[in-house]
Amino acid sequence: MASTSARTGHSTNCAKARTPPCECACGGAEHGWQGALAVASAPSDAELRDLTIKADEAWYEGKRGAEISSTRSRKPWPQTKEGQSAAIGSFVPEVVRWLRRIRDMYGATEQLGERFCISRRKNKNEPRRSPTPEEDRQFVKDHVIPRLRNEFGGPCIDAFQVKARKTHFWCELLAQSADALREYNEQYDRAQQAVVSALTSMAEKRPNGWTALLQNADVIERAVELVFEYLPPLATGGLLTRDVSSLLWPVRVLALLMCREPRRHPAVLEYCVKPITEHGPAEVREQVKDRLREAFPLYWPPPSTAGGT
Repeated sequence: MASTSARTGHSTNCAKARTPPCECACGGAEHGWQGALAVASAPSDAELRDLTIKADEAWYEGKRGAEISSTRSRKPWPQTKEGQSAAIGSFVPEVVRWLRRIRDMYGATEQLGERFCISRRKNKNEPRRSPTPEEDRQFVKDHVIPRLRNEFGGPCIDAFQVKARKTHFWCELLAQSADALREYNEQYDRAQQAVVSALTSMAEKRPNGWTALLQNADVIERAVELVFEYLPPLATGGLLTRDVSSLLWPVRVLALLMCREPRRHPAVLEYCVKPITEHGPAEVREQVKDRLREAFPLYWPPPSTAGGT
């Protein structure tokens, strides 16, 4: 995968990626979601239909392969790596279809995602024009990672981003934010502090390698502060408010689309995939829900029987 300067660009391959890994300077913050939004906003739904068909084919091919394989797996299909990946692969087009259908959801997700960009959008009318110093300052002010770079220095954030992409840091931050917003709603300060506490602790469900990130607890805390600083204006069209509940679903969607491997990311599965699946307006197909239940039984336990067992 091509890499780009942390200051001036971003890998197109990463922006459109649907599978791991992420090896570029964005640290995972621009992984995948821009490509998904491009599919959602395309004039035709042809690419979305193709994405759905390929996901369904991957599921059935994997299932057939598991049934005829002579090699016994320690886990039954689809609780294997391949099965879980196929289930998530079926789910992502459902979310993209939701964004395509509900334009407000698409717009809010796009606006939130923009805050995590390391590279500016090209001016369609003047693609070769260099930004003015004032435009540069405004870009830094409006974006999380450039602002961290400005405050902590390039070398510090470069090193942090290397660890961030290995540990799913940015999608973990979003997933934890979604859970905190769900729990505290209008208690904005408590939600923010809950996210800081979650990200600076060493819990069992943290992604692998999280201990290395804790050396930069000051960067983590500041990153959370910046995200929560940007949320209210996005939720209210620029009006100052402490109620960010209207951004709960876009936060979940962005975390999912940003995550390079949701099947291995407990917070994304629990705080994003599961709520979206159970959210009626998302209109996730029942067969896709069934695939997720089969692939991730810990997150979708079977219903209790009449006897309560």
